Amino acid sequence: MVDVSVFRMRATFSRRTAFLLLVSLFAAGGAYAQGGPPMMTDDPGTPGPNKWEVNVGWTEQRTPGAVLDGAPLLDANYGVGDRIELTYYASWNVLRNAGLPAVSGMSESELSAKYRYYDGGDQGLQLSVYPTVNFLTPGTHSDERGLAEGTTSYYLPFEAQRDFKWLSVDAEVGHTFSSDRELQGWAGGLCVGRNVVKGWELDAEIHADADERMSRAEWMVNLGSRIDVVDHVTILLAFGRDLSNTLGPKISLLSWIGVQLTN
Repeated sequence: MVDVSVFRMRATFSRRTAFLLLVSLFAAGGAYAQGGPPMMTDDPGTPGPNKWEVNVGWTEQRTPGAVLDGAPLLDANYGVGDRIELTYYASWNVLRNAGLPAVSGMSESELSAKYRYYDGGDQGLQLSVYPTVNFLTPGTHSDERGLAEGTTSYYLPFEAQRDFKWLSVDAEVGHTFSSDRELQGWAGGLCVGRNVVKGWELDAEIHADADERMSRAEWMVNLGSRIDVVDHVTILLAFGRDLSNTLGPKISLLSWIGVQLTN
């Protein structure tokens, strides 16, 4: 069975491909990194007063004997003032287990509110908190079909970002709270990135999820890119996989392909 609790982006790549992308990431361009879709690690950035940032995409997660697609996926963000972001996230999931008919339905819904409580400017340290509630989308029975969690959970992460001369770094760490003890645990990520040329950004991250006692964990690596095609339209791409996983089935493919629209 696919673990829907970590379904938010991922995909396979060879060691040579990863090496070449990392060389490109650090070899040229200016420092810049942005967390959030298509990456797993978030950042303290917000859209700005009365601004929208809407990410629409397709995700695929592969584990032994199962494939979980999210198509379409919606990640809608709205800026309230300079430092607050309100977010709604959900997707239409299609689960294909080997030897069984495919099932489909809505994912959980996610509501979040980010607050950047410290802002040192474009080149300075930025810090934020991003409380999130995940709940079964009303009117659905996706939990009965293995497409969503049926128990409400709360995630409290903190983000940090700092731009350096040749590299930008995002970090996130948080804890999930739930009445279901299996959903409780820790998560964290580190994302680095830079612009190769104007309008073309490359990012790389390592992300981890762990149980409450940190005795079992999932370690993932993810490579992503953002490509500006016209004003207010950006292509989003990310490919990753598990390095190790003692929480559940090992993910061999995690991909995020989509577009970001802003105003």
